[in-house]
Amino acid sequence: MSVAIIWFRQDLRCHDNPAFISGCNNHPAVIPLYILDDQTLLGSAQKWWLHHSLLALEESLQKQGLPLLLRRGKAMDILSQLSQEFQVDTVYWNRCYEPYRIENDAKIKKLLAAEGINCQSFKGSLIWEPWEILKSDKTPYKVFTPFYNATLKL
Repeated sequence: MSVAIIWFRQDLRCHDNPAFISGCNNHPAVIPLYILDDQTLLGSAQKWWLHHSLLALEESLQKQGLPLLLRRGKAMDILSQLSQEFQVDTVYWNRCYEPYRIENDAKIKKLLAAEGINCQSFKGSLIWEPWEILKSDKTPYKVFTPFYNATLKL
């Protein structure tokens, strides 16, 4: 049986979530997963928001008969371990755009690919990704109005 992990990150929603929708549409068995990275420093307000957002996500998933798996630690290690444990063939997630996350995602994709696991990532929180709309010299816009005018041409 084809099993997929759907890794929830900053986008703790089921509705209109491209990674969640793709995973559910392409696999008969999915494992919804949230990982709290030990390196992430959370203030009190962030912890409160995260707690209530995870409860809401869990409730949404339960309506679809899916339990939310919660883990704490390094995402790379947890994804690798769970992929082996559940014989996962694909991991889905929505991209984050902080430079350290982009770098970490590339490492995760490389590690999982070496283990024979497919990775699919999606743009889940942006209309255009940073590299999709560039100036003629292929650098990003730094002023909003020219950026906006470029989006109108698409």
